Amino acid sequence: MQVLDDSDDETAPIVDARLTRWRRRGLQVAHVRRQKRTGFKAGALAHGMTLTQAPFIAIFDADFVPSPDFLRRTMGVFADDSIGFVQARWGHLDEGYSWFTRLQALAIDFHFLVEQAVRSARGYFTNFTGTAGVWRRAAIEDSGGWSAATLTEDLDISYRAQLRGWKAAYLEDLVVPEELPVSIDAYRRQQWRWATGSFQGAFRLLGPVLRSRNRPVVKVQAAIHLLSYAVGPLMLLQLACYPWLVLGPGRLAHLWQLPAIAVWINIVGASPWVGFMVAQTRRGRPWWSGVPALFCQVVGAGMSLTIVLALIRAVRGGGEFQRTPKYQIVQRGQEWRHQAYVRAGDPRAIGDAVAGLCALALVAPAILARQGPVAVYACVFAVGFLTVAAMTGIEFLEVLTLRNLGLRALARMRAAAPAIGLLLVATLLLLAAAQMPQPFEDGFGHWLIAANLAATGHLRDPLFGMEDTWLPGYTVVAAAVLRVFGLWHIGLLRVMGVGFGVLTLLAVYRLAANERQSRLAVALLALNPIFLFTTSTTVVEPMLTALLTGAALAATRSRWKLAAFL
Repeated sequence: MQVLDDSDDETAPIVDARLTRWRRRGLQVAHVRRQKRTGFKAGALAHGMTLTQAPFIAIFDADFVPSPDFLRRTMGVFADDSIGFVQARWGHLDEGYSWFTRLQALAIDFHFLVEQAVRSARGYFTNFTGTAGVWRRAAIEDSGGWSAATLTEDLDISYRAQLRGWKAAYLEDLVVPEELPVSIDAYRRQQWRWATGSFQGAFRLLGPVLRSRNRPVVKVQAAIHLLSYAVGPLMLLQLACYPWLVLGPGRLAHLWQLPAIAVWINIVGASPWVGFMVAQTRRGRPWWSGVPALFCQVVGAGMSLTIVLALIRAVRGGGEFQRTPKYQIVQRGQEWRHQAYVRAGDPRAIGDAVAGLCALALVAPAILARQGPVAVYACVFAVGFLTVAAMTGIEFLEVLTLRNLGLRALARMRAAAPAIGLLLVATLLLLAAAQMPQPFEDGFGHWLIAANLAATGHLRDPLFGMEDTWLPGYTVVAAAVLRVFGLWHIGLLRVMGVGFGVLTLLAVYRLAANERQSRLAVALLALNPIFLFTTSTTVVEPMLTALLTGAALAATRSRWKLAAFL
């Protein structure tokens, strides 16, 4: 046994201490260290092979926990001399840690219970996943050995071995659990490395695959497999086309004016969701347990900018193998944000936030242009990008809070996070509604009275020559805004209305009896069409509603003077 350790921190003495314990029990375990991290994981594996003449090589990443009978269940497969490697299925140590790890588990189950299963059964090209498997030494050497030409040395050697005639065996019933990334930063790093390596592998292997003597269907499937991460750039290109469809000369009145092939592409786009449900049934669960996997595609849309950056890195060549940090998380509630490998605040999140806001800005114009499908997909992109950006920002704040203020402050912050997130979503909905055309002439009337007050100092309706019959509070506040920013900035009055709407939501949140009722009340109010559209128009109701709701809140707190004032 070898522990391949290229670390340059306190890991080495920890490993040494642990191996000393195992050696006392009679196990022969070598701690393999290198002076330089040449070739990254591929270089470490190649170096390890020079230190042993074993005919078979079992490989596990540090967070994988194989069962004691792993070798007994895998080695029998090599009775077939054509088998080059055996791959086991990944399980999950921390699947239930959070909604994020549950989504990742759904995606990995789809890969192993649908994709890998079909590829293996149909004789298609498949891949060793870098861990939880056994290689025949002769297959590695015959294929040219481990190569650092890509960041996915596992995909690279798998294809080279199969091009040389070696076969792969997949043992679906042999499950080796591993730790899923619990942080968005770790997940982003993992996806960036996998995408970069996959693109590099496609550049390196597509030619040999297409020139091979395999059946055409095998070649097509291999090309789809190697180019699977190309969906990221294609999704970003799709988003970039939306302004032209909605606002440009090429806009269409309805989806059905698109060519039939485009309609079929949209239908086929839902097929992965079906695959996720199939994977869960094959895992022995009810099919509906795969329904939440729809959000995997939403998060995938949010990661598309990261994948484009990975493509750029792959085109340039090279790149650093950035390991995915793991924290020995096996149950809910375990804290990891204080550990040494935590790195929060990825600057790529800024690009995600900008892309999300751009997608969100397309929703209202798409609805007005009767481009329903574009509006739906723009929403998907907006939710995906903003979710990834928000998770990065929240994680950054949590890490800073923990490191500077301690666990108690972090606990208070996390308790407030759901409410903040809900109010943020409600605010975005109100701002989106504010982009819609003014639905009532009353809005222009209230703006005109406020503008007249700002310009002349008289509270009169200049059209009908009469005094304003509404309570003057809104008009005075609106006039002050127009006096500062300009009489024609009617949009600012709509933003002011959104501000009053947010204050109303805050008051409603505080009025409810418990946290669950608070969230439900805010969600129902924010989704109420009357509240949504009157709040974002230039009318007095938002301020009136905020004041009355605030008065009710003050009364429930026995602050009678404040309630009477409001």
